[in-house]
Parts: sequence; C-alpha cells; structure tokens
Amino acid sequence: MPTQCFFNLPHEKQMKIVGSALMELSKVPADKISINQIIHNAGISRGSFYQYFNDKLDLLDYILSDFKNMSQSCFRRNLEKYNGDIFKMTRAVYEEIILLGKNEHNLKIIGNFFRGTKFTRNDRINFMKIFNISECFLEDIIMPYVEKNNLRETSVEFIRNIIGIICLLVKQSLTDIFSDYDNLEIYKNSFYTQLDIIRRGSIKE
Repeated sequence: MPTQCFFNLPHEKQMKIVGSALMELSKVPADKISINQIIHNAGISRGSFYQYFNDKLDLLDYILSDFKNMSQSCFRRNLEKYNGDIFKMTRAVYEEIILLGKNEHNLKIIGNFFRGTKFTRNDRINFMKIFNISECFLEDIIMPYVEKNNLRETSVEFIRNIIGIICLLVKQSLTDIFSDYDNLEIYKNSFYTQLDIIRRGSIKE
C-alpha cells in the first residue's frame, strides 16, 4: 500500500500518479512497466516516488486493488457456491474475469497484466504479493472448501498440483483472450476442453 505521504498529497496529484501508472500498464506488460516513464508523466522525482511507494510491486498492488478485491471475493464466493468443486469454481471465476474485458480500458490493462505475469517461482511469489496471498493460502483458504471425496487422492500435495495446473491453464487462456478478444469463443472452448481433461484425470472413475 502507498505510504501516508502519498495519501497526504492533494487528490489531483494522487490521481495524476495513478493515471500515469495505468497509462503505462495499458501500453506494456506488468513486468515491463517503467518507473522512469511513470515519474516523467506524473511530473515527480524518483525520490518522491519512493516516498510514496516501496517499489513497483507496491504501486501495482494499489492500482490493481479493485481488480484484486473482486478476484478474491469471486474466488471465495464460488468455492462456497459450488460446495468445494474446484472445477466448477474455476469456470465461474474465469467467466467473471472475462466480463471485465467488455470495458476497452480494462481490456488493455488486464491484458498487459496477464501477459506480464509468469509462473516461475520468483514470479509466482511476486504475483502472490500483488494479490496479498500468503504462502499458506492453499491450506488456509482453499483446503477447507475443497470437496475431496471425488478426487483420486486427498493429500494437500495432490490438490496443490491440480490447482497449480489449473492456474497455468487459466493464466494462458486469459492472456490469449485479453490479447485477442475478438476470438473469445475460440479460446473459451479450448479452455473448457483442457479443463475437462484435467478434471477427468483428477476424479475417481
């Protein structure tokens, strides 16, 4: 989150900084945004930037806060709604995120966010920081909801691997969709086919 120094700024100046960050994120992937470009467009010094934010991730956390909060709420709501069925939950969350692309401004920003979000260990940790997800997120949030009786295995590691594969699939599909929204249905159909392959390989026969 921004420092108190940022919140002490006049609202117009806060919005100018946020606007500069959003403009940058609408042009390049999240991992490529330039602090130099942001401070140039906002008319502030690099020293001032670090008075307001700890780093680039801190800034991303703030400007994506609405999207982050929506995602977390959507995730928990659908886990409850579908009684722990992680595959039905995934479909519901996926559809809700896609709806954000109907707004052209969101389309560019979210598209660049997903294009810049990779899933190496370091990138996964950074992604989790942006969304305020702790390392024990699976055990604390997902595991109590997941319906395990229909799965081939019920260990934390097995479920962790299922969710990891699903996350990679979702990330790739959303990257494709937000990069090429005109072919939305093609990417959706491919996603649902692949998700069903994972589901059939995970549940008991």
